[in-house]
Amino acid sequence: MPCPECNQEYNGLWCKPYKFIQDAQLNADRNWNVIEWIPYNRFKDVKQIGKGGFGTIHYAWWIDGSIRKWDIENQQWKRYQYEAGIEVALKKFDNFVNFNNVLNEMEIHFKTYSGSDVATSIRFYGITQDPETHSYMMVLDYAKDGNFREYLKINFNNIDWLQKLENLWRLSLRLMNIHKLDIVHQDFHPGNILSSDFESSLEISDFGLSKLIGTNPNNPEKKNIFGVLPYIAPEVLSDDEEYTKAADVYSFGIIAYEIITGIPPYPDIPHDEDLAIKICNGLRPKFHLILPN
Repeated sequence: MPCPECNQEYNGLWCKPYKFIQDAQLNADRNWNVIEWIPYNRFKDVKQIGKGGFGTIHYAWWIDGSIRKWDIENQQWKRYQYEAGIEVALKKFDNFVNFNNVLNEMEIHFKTYSGSDVATSIRFYGITQDPETHSYMMVLDYAKDGNFREYLKINFNNIDWLQKLENLWRLSLRLMNIHKLDIVHQDFHPGNILSSDFESSLEISDFGLSKLIGTNPNNPEKKNIFGVLPYIAPEVLSDDEEYTKAADVYSFGIIAYEIITGIPPYPDIPHDEDLAIKICNGLRPKFHLILPN
């Protein structure tokens, strides 16, 4: 007998995505804390807009749109009224990715979004499944301004000091909220900072490498180094320590350099083992500008 939601063969246990959705709905106290299973046919105009190491990002229109409240009389969700639906991003996981890692990312992303009064991560609406490949997909809010790295490339000369400081302040609050949940991001860089309007808000994204502190202490992969080299702390590169909250703070410092200068760290140096050794030996980005008082 197939699972009533994802149509996978029932094996005596709750389908893991369905169980995750069920738990989230049972504990939801606000509409934005509700995660739902969304049939793939409720999306239209789906097109790929990006690719990463573990999957692809797609743009789509969600015909029904998000939940507003529970209709007690009719025992169903009431939704906001949209004429054409809403724009969303679909994060599609490659089938070779360990499904426990997929579920871990979903749970951590949901925890960062729902576990704070301030939106820390991009909104997570629910889960769907590609009917052709059977790959699971996270349904996320669509960030119209894209990621912070591309935004800085295009708009840096129009960003004044007050806006830079406001962005750093907002970013520090979001990282602090993640750490309060005992989560380490482990892949913190401008490509994983998204927004629909960087002048007023920004959110942290991509929790594929993130972990809850204290989980999987005997994981044989815990010493593996992932991420974007210039943003990885030297103690991690030297294999002296695992990723910690302090390592995320180091990444924040490198991001701050990029926000202030508009220059990616080490732009003229190949991102290879030699750079890793230099960082471990004390190499840091240099400021070549006069800071205001």
